[in-house]
Amino acid sequence: YGLLLPEMQADLGIDARVGGLIASGSYGSYLVGNTAVVWLTSRFGPRLPLGTAAAAATVGMVLIATAQAVPGLAAGVLVAGLSAGLAVPPYADVVAHAVAPARRPVAWSVISSGTGWGVALAGPVAVALGARWRIAWLAFAGLAVLVGVAAILAVPARAAGPAGELPRLRWSWVVCPRSRPLLLSAVLIGAGSSVWWTFSVDALRMAGMPESPARTAYALCGVAGIIASGTGALAARAGLRRSYFLTCAVLAASLGMLGLTGASFTAAVVAALLFGVSYNGVFAVQGLWSADVFGDRPSAGLAAVNTALTAGTITGPAVAGMVIHSHGYGIVLGASAAVVALAAVQAPPSRPHVHDAHAV
Repeated sequence: YGLLLPEMQADLGIDARVGGLIASGSYGSYLVGNTAVVWLTSRFGPRLPLGTAAAAATVGMVLIATAQAVPGLAAGVLVAGLSAGLAVPPYADVVAHAVAPARRPVAWSVISSGTGWGVALAGPVAVALGARWRIAWLAFAGLAVLVGVAAILAVPARAAGPAGELPRLRWSWVVCPRSRPLLLSAVLIGAGSSVWWTFSVDALRMAGMPESPARTAYALCGVAGIIASGTGALAARAGLRRSYFLTCAVLAASLGMLGLTGASFTAAVVAALLFGVSYNGVFAVQGLWSADVFGDRPSAGLAAVNTALTAGTITGPAVAGMVIHSHGYGIVLGASAAVVALAAVQAPPSRPHVHDAHAV
């Protein structure tokens, strides 16, 4: 959406305020999907929510491609936003119950690198087809159909877990001494990293870099995210705590570097590569950490982590926008780096323990 927004603004007469409101609405629909997926997965297994996610993505992107005015575009973005909330949590159950324990870290890190693949594909399309943005959206919708069918065929209809009744979802299960550092770190990572996703291209443009190189750096961020597929192997060797410290440190460094790059394309590319690897790496480690904390209901636990991440993602750009107006991008990116560094303090324990829902 952000990569193709300038062309959509020009064709549909959307100003920055309306474009921002539509983007914020997508986070709201994401939270709706992230809440609904807990019930859907526990009741029907992972296949139905994954199929629903693919359908929402397809329908939403077709609506965007055919929009003739702001309401149509907003409707498409809201429907497509549901898909992200529905898509990821079911895989937590699949990994926990259908993948051998020794392979789970690698499997989860590969799954969580999907953001990297998405940005890597979308970036070149935005550069090549920016003016023909409707064709780009239709191509993405076709990919959603193919990937959705593949996911439905690949995952079990029901990720059978251990016998017995699932623990009740109550506040004390979601937020407890073991989960609190994980949820707080997710909020901080969401707040700090969202400044990159929202303002990086504009920050580079304001520093004097042309639009196409700025978008190219953004796309390279996605390509680098694919490398985060190896995070599981890193976590298996170094442990969750060290892996989390390392990925948070690199993420903070990439944000700080972006604030110092100016119009240097080389420096921007380095920052983008570091951000792509570390952001997806942090997300992968948080997924593995969530499986330790919420072992009795993995999909519900991951949905709680994603909700915390989204809370930070919604808050970060709003606060950053006010600071940018007064102090510019350099200060904001430095502050974002500090926020991510604070998240590193909320690290996994040296020897993680599985969450016991009946003890709280």
